[in-house]
Amino acid sequence: MTGVPQQSDPDSLEHVAGKVEVLHDHFKDSKAKMTGVTGQNPFGEIKHPDTRPGEPHPSEHAVQALGNFKDRMHSQFDAAADLMKSSGGALREAAKALREADNAAKDSLTVKDGSLDT
Repeated sequence: MTGVPQQSDPDSLEHVAGKVEVLHDHFKDSKAKMTGVTGQNPFGEIKHPDTRPGEPHPSEHAVQALGNFKDRMHSQFDAAADLMKSSGGALREAAKALREADNAAKDSLTVKDGSLDT
């Protein structure tokens, strides 16, 4: 890993912000790809013996478990996407603050003719 730069420049911060914000989109895309059981049940029709009437099929339990897992994972993907979006925004705000500080410093400097001659 390379060393940490001694100063931050606004352009670099905005570049990193763009990269972080792309992660937001990747999390949203990944979330969309994670689905529960859709269409035909991949676990088939497994039925309990007649000695346990009225109880759901084991495959129904598996479908429900997968659905619960999917819902929890979706909430994790949403949380990660929101974190990436807010991190990108924080980086952009930092870049803006650096630019404003640089501009304020430039406006505050007054050089009189010949005062810096060595």
